[in-house]
Amino acid sequence: MEPMSASSWFVKCGAAIALPLLVYAAIAAAGPKAPPLPTGRDGALEVLDRYSQGPVPDIVLVGSSITTRLKEEYFDAPNLKTLGLAGGSSITGLKVLIGRERLPKIVLIEMNMLERGEDPALVQRFTANTSTLPYPIRAAVAFYERWLHAPPDRHQADSMVAALLQARPSDFDNRVYLDRAMREWSVPASTADMTRNAATLVRLVKQIEARGSLVYFYSLPYAEALQGSDYARATANIAHATFTNELQWLRLELPIHELRWADGVHLDERSAIVVAKELQKQLLLRNRPLPTQDN
Repeated sequence: MEPMSASSWFVKCGAAIALPLLVYAAIAAAGPKAPPLPTGRDGALEVLDRYSQGPVPDIVLVGSSITTRLKEEYFDAPNLKTLGLAGGSSITGLKVLIGRERLPKIVLIEMNMLERGEDPALVQRFTANTSTLPYPIRAAVAFYERWLHAPPDRHQADSMVAALLQARPSDFDNRVYLDRAMREWSVPASTADMTRNAATLVRLVKQIEARGSLVYFYSLPYAEALQGSDYARATANIAHATFTNELQWLRLELPIHELRWADGVHLDERSAIVVAKELQKQLLLRNRPLPTQDN
């Protein structure tokens, strides 16, 4: 094997140094266009990171893991974001939302999980505007993650939604998971926690409305056995007693016989599409049209 000449060594060394510098410069030039840094797939950190670094949407849905099922591509609104937090609450999402300089024009608040309050650590992390990595390095990681797990484009998403809506509802047997949820929901609901969190929501909603945004409320359906539970009834009673303006509630008219739940609580994919389309319809009935790709 012939020894490498000094000139060849310098060329290769220079190329090795130049390449990452060029990538660094390209990412730095991308600025706000860079995708958010992934911090845990399908987790609250990734959802909040994406929202806090991206442009402010026209419409945002704020809620728990129940809202997470309502994916953005299910709506005919390109500037809509879903801020659903697995294991979290609407309060946490709203505090992160309020922490930004601008608010969405329309804020939809899920009211299913009133017993869950604020997650202080998440609120602090995404309102303090701190970062442990220099921006270009964060952006490089984010671009790599986006390349590995590229979201479907609009045409692909529309085709997938249409195919699922034309398919028959799932025949998945969820009785094991439903029984487990029934046991968990048989424990008397903590109405004190619900009332306290509802009062917090009142304060947050006033702040949002004072900044010119519209606020609407929605509750997603459960499987029939859970819908009649003490927990579900207590949540609904406190929510409606707290927010009494019926014009702010999006009443969903759903074909319950077609809906399916993976565990009695979380909608399956086809059912989530059906619910998203109905939620969008009810929002339109409030004379506040959703932005579409044509306007």
